[in-house]
Amino acid sequence: REDVILNQLRELVENAGRQEDDDNIPILPNAQLGNRAEHREIRGNAENDEHDEEDALAAFMRAQEEQDELDQQFEDDDDDELPMPPPRRPVNPPPDARFEPQFEPLDPPFPDIPDADDPDAVDLNIALDELLGFRGPILALIRNLLWLLVFNTAYLGTFAFIPSFGGRGVYAVLSKLRFVHSLAVSIPGVETLLNAVKFTFEELGRQSENMNMVYHPSEIAKIGLGYLGWAWGVFFLNSVIKFAARRREATDATQENGNLLEGREDDMPLLAQRVLEQRNEQMQMEENNDENNPVKKRLIGLVESAAAIAKVIILLFLKMLVLPLSLGLCLDIATLELFQQSWNDRIAYAGKDLFGSVFLHWVVGITFMLLVTVSVLQLREVVHPDILARVIRPQEPQPDLLGNLLQETGSTHSKRILMSLGIYAALLGIHIWIPSRLLLFYNINQYLPIFQPKFRHILMPQIQVPLELFVFHLCMLGFLEKYKNNIGELQHHWLIFMGNILKMTDQMLPREVDEFVLLGTLPVFAKDASINNFDTTDDVKQAKVIDNLKDDMYPLWNDLLSEKDTLKREDLIRSNIARLNKPRSLRKTGGVLHRNGKLLLSSYTYVRFPSSVVAPKLLVISSETESNLLPTAIGPYRLKQRKVRKKIFVEVWREVAGKLIPRPPEGWDDLGVGGAERQGRWAWGDEQLSEIENSVATRTPFFDKDDDSRLSKLCTWAMLVLKTTVIVLISWVAITAAICIGINMPLYVGHYALGVLRLPPDCVHDPLAFAIGVGFIVPVIMLSAKLSTSSNNGFRGVPALLLRWLRSFKPHQSSEKMKTLLFSIVLWFGVCPMLLGFLYRAFFLGLQSPLYGIDINTDKHALLADWTTGTMLLNLWATLCYFRLLTMDFWIKMFTAEGQGNANAGVNRAGANANNPARHAQVQPANTRSVTGSWQGEDGIIGCSAKSIMAFAHGWEWDKLDKKALLQDLSLPIFRHLAISCFVPCATAAFLSQVGVANSSTILRLLIAATILIDYVSSSKDSLQRWFEAAHKIARDDRYLIGEILQNYSPGSVGTS
Repeated sequence: REDVILNQLRELVENAGRQEDDDNIPILPNAQLGNRAEHREIRGNAENDEHDEEDALAAFMRAQEEQDELDQQFEDDDDDELPMPPPRRPVNPPPDARFEPQFEPLDPPFPDIPDADDPDAVDLNIALDELLGFRGPILALIRNLLWLLVFNTAYLGTFAFIPSFGGRGVYAVLSKLRFVHSLAVSIPGVETLLNAVKFTFEELGRQSENMNMVYHPSEIAKIGLGYLGWAWGVFFLNSVIKFAARRREATDATQENGNLLEGREDDMPLLAQRVLEQRNEQMQMEENNDENNPVKKRLIGLVESAAAIAKVIILLFLKMLVLPLSLGLCLDIATLELFQQSWNDRIAYAGKDLFGSVFLHWVVGITFMLLVTVSVLQLREVVHPDILARVIRPQEPQPDLLGNLLQETGSTHSKRILMSLGIYAALLGIHIWIPSRLLLFYNINQYLPIFQPKFRHILMPQIQVPLELFVFHLCMLGFLEKYKNNIGELQHHWLIFMGNILKMTDQMLPREVDEFVLLGTLPVFAKDASINNFDTTDDVKQAKVIDNLKDDMYPLWNDLLSEKDTLKREDLIRSNIARLNKPRSLRKTGGVLHRNGKLLLSSYTYVRFPSSVVAPKLLVISSETESNLLPTAIGPYRLKQRKVRKKIFVEVWREVAGKLIPRPPEGWDDLGVGGAERQGRWAWGDEQLSEIENSVATRTPFFDKDDDSRLSKLCTWAMLVLKTTVIVLISWVAITAAICIGINMPLYVGHYALGVLRLPPDCVHDPLAFAIGVGFIVPVIMLSAKLSTSSNNGFRGVPALLLRWLRSFKPHQSSEKMKTLLFSIVLWFGVCPMLLGFLYRAFFLGLQSPLYGIDINTDKHALLADWTTGTMLLNLWATLCYFRLLTMDFWIKMFTAEGQGNANAGVNRAGANANNPARHAQVQPANTRSVTGSWQGEDGIIGCSAKSIMAFAHGWEWDKLDKKALLQDLSLPIFRHLAISCFVPCATAAFLSQVGVANSSTILRLLIAATILIDYVSSSKDSLQRWFEAAHKIARDDRYLIGEILQNYSPGSVGTS
């Protein structure tokens, strides 16, 4: 410490002496012209020097105080070493130092790890060591352990034991209420359900006791009942408080009425006045007590908060746990016989793994809910808006989910939950229970692999099963989020197909308005009407009607103006079509597109009819503010004014439906964009219609309203019921078949793939087989969809499209291109798979003959099996390389929101390097390294080869066939590596057998592994060298540079120091 103080004093004295030398500079003769001003300036500089000395002394005192604080901080430790002072920058840098490159300290390789030299990190490490018992006395460790036990005990007592005791009390109270049990049993089916629940809990308790489980289902039920009782108590207390508040409000109203009566004190008896005064005084005292009692306000606020928390928890518990779990249990019960299992087997499994059983049923239930919800919402957007848009509520953004849960009443939530449960139960019975009965009746379940599951647990089943279910749930969420619009497109194509067969397309699907056709005209005033415009059969009566209405409007316009319902207005126009003045020839028009998307005859949206005879003038405006305004668009009809010979007529046009509108629109379910107006979905309630919905033509009704015949209506009803039954039945069969194929086909493909790998039957794991099958089937489906889109006739045109593609093949004139194509096909689909299959069999399955597994007498299909295995493995590896599944970047982007975090970090690093030229020069070569020779990604070797062969096969363009990409970079290197890995171990094993070493599968496996390792090292020398240089650089920076401050070199600063 004394040395530090002496050094600081020495620096202070040197600075003061240097300042005095600068002050003693003589004044030159030519500077004596303004001696007075200069003397004043010198005197001011001297005063500034005195102030500088005082500032330096104050800085020295502050530095001494800081040093005393540091010494006091380190006195608690046993370390006698003083902290190293940070390096000082030069006091007076040279004038040109700003032009030198500035170096920033290097970023540490792990910025999240605290530095050991940081005082905060040191304190944290010391506290952690003391907590774990590595530092300090043994009594501190015992104290920490005791506090841990106290906290755990308090946690378990608060959230487990106390609710358990409460649940026991609630159960005891409810068990004594016999009328509750008798009332519940009186409901049909409830007694059977209660007996089943009681039997299930008893069996679960026995199984848990036999397995020595830590938690028993009965205890968990008691804890849940305790929480439910606590919630009931909170709700009851909150209701009492609200009831008291309402009584207080009613009393206040009574007091106000009494105050109104105070003005008539002379008319009131003396006793009534005294009673009123006493009541007012009592209420005033109660109000003063309430205002001066903050504890009461806090208690009321606490009860209200507890009631809100209980309400949110119960609603989330019912919607997110009870409802999916109930559906999962119902689905399991409906399909129990298909798996040849009983309810006792399910109870036995739950007794072994209660969490896994509950999680399994929850995942099944929530998956069913998601599929049904997505399908119903997509169907709402696919069919015409007049069918389901006003019945099914769309998915809306929930910016304040908790607020919505609290604002809506419990009865509203109960109705929604019961309605959802009814819909899900009905669909479960239609699509799950009925098909399961049919499969059992025809014994089809014996041929479906889903009902004969195979499992191979590498880990404990209690760990592996929840992990697999969690991964499946995440994959299902991602699948529905990405492909839910494809479900809607599939529904759209199916309804088009069925609608064309049953002639119901115009009644189910939306069409756009193509054009308008003129139906006729009607005059505005009755005096301009003809005899045919009135519905009377007697000419005398017609003349009387015209004479009576000669100064009034035509009756239809009065009826339309007085009616506000659009459907009734449409019926009025339809009933008066026969009275229109028919045009001499057919007239059509395309109309004008309004800014809201609706197709009109003109840019005007309303027609104003005259309100009096004095001003018989027809105007057209754009807003409905008076009763004499009539919209120009009424259902499928459009109105337009026309003036002929000083007579005003209104033309009535009818829309003509055009082509079908493709549904659902892209991005309609984006909750962050806006409502129906922006998303393009059908509007709900009072939402503003989107442009797409405004452009939809009016749906063709199921019944012809002009037909009044009872027989005709009966026939129409019968045809409608028949068509609806047919479309529902065929759709049910299609959905059932799609579910069976969608579940079992991946298992078939996965079992075949595992059979190609020659795994024993006891090693087959159905979840893995299902994932493998999905990986093989999805590309086929995507390719089929692209071919269907490319053809002009859907899937029917795919064979013709493929036939035209094959016929368009023309061989190239030169043989070089043909050799490239032939050699690449032979190597990739023939030789390389054979070598890879042989290598797989030799390493994993072992050899049984001197010819290393090729024994034609015992195994006639050995070569075919090796080729099949090699083909699958080679193409699987190529697919993984193309999509970069073998790189860390792919998984980082997947788990970090498509790499946004890493991208931002890269931008920040790039910005920092851009401001530092020297550092940018060091980092730039590493970032701009060419990816030539890489197998990963679309721009790698696999990607370039795929692009070359796809460009060639698309139009048989031989110029797109790249010899370097197909042979030199892809097929030949793979063939060389596989040939070395196969022939070198075989030759070495043959040589060892000649020497006298016994030939065995273990020796061959060691030789194959050594050969592959040596070949990899020899072919990856450049990569290994770069890795070594990078590791060496990191170690060097960690040893010499990280944490150090790099300063500019300055000769003056060096001389001064």
